Amino acid sequence: MGLPEVFCCPWACCVTLNYCLANWRKSPMGTRKPAVAGQFYPGSPNELRRTVEQCLAISGQEAAPESVAAIVAPHAGYVYSGSTAGFAYARVRGKRPGRIVLMGCSHRHAIGTASVAMYDAYETPIGALPADRAFAERLASECHSVSDEPHHYEHSLEVQLPFIQIAIGAVPVVPVLFGGPPGEWHIRFGERLAELIGPSDLIVASTDLSHYLREEQAHQVDKHTMDVLLTQDCARFAKALAGDSCSMCGGAAVVAAMACALKRGAREWSVLDYRTSAEMSGDYSRVVGYAAISMESEP
Repeated sequence: MGLPEVFCCPWACCVTLNYCLANWRKSPMGTRKPAVAGQFYPGSPNELRRTVEQCLAISGQEAAPESVAAIVAPHAGYVYSGSTAGFAYARVRGKRPGRIVLMGCSHRHAIGTASVAMYDAYETPIGALPADRAFAERLASECHSVSDEPHHYEHSLEVQLPFIQIAIGAVPVVPVLFGGPPGEWHIRFGERLAELIGPSDLIVASTDLSHYLREEQAHQVDKHTMDVLLTQDCARFAKALAGDSCSMCGGAAVVAAMACALKRGAREWSVLDYRTSAEMSGDYSRVVGYAAISMESEP
């Protein structure tokens, strides 16, 4: 599709983390520096802008910024999942939320509750996004947040930031990580979050689907996962994820987003795009699934 080939294989995203971690740093002013720029996505500002704009344009997705309460977007290297992420962010292009609550999974830490980050800003190669520190502190208190250490090197939220910058703008973000299987706690978290946020605020849940299955098997598992999600039954979906009949690395974040969207009255859900890494890698023996999903209110 003309996207820059950052990796030669999708699971290299994990392998290259060692390189990324060695080059990451946190500034003394409380700005989180990028950990995976130049690896999961282009490190050049101009190239990054072009790549994100291309992903948005490829989707051909009509924007419905006022209707969308939450989106689900993938978090692999852009060469593999950028096109799918483009569908999700094209749907909210032009939205002007008061804040964006960005939820994902920690790939390095077990987290019993949640980890709400306490940075002042989040930097990418194309600039910085402000953080809503006051809201983050309130949310952290409400959910008994652990330290923000899990955020230091985590890529699942970082890869969403350039899409937010290009599709929406410099909107304050509140990053939240989960680190265990989804359950009733995450449903309650989502419902409480719906009570705390403003009517224009956006929820972004970051997840990939099945990992390292053969293409045919991945399609079967991923279809079942999306079908159960679209029932809008949070408890059933959480149970299916915990029981392995459905597969999402960011399942806890998606369950929380589902509960939040339903509490806000957003009951029009749709899968905007689905594909696997095989489309770009050509390897059909070990694929990763990606989906873009929108949770909306009736127009």
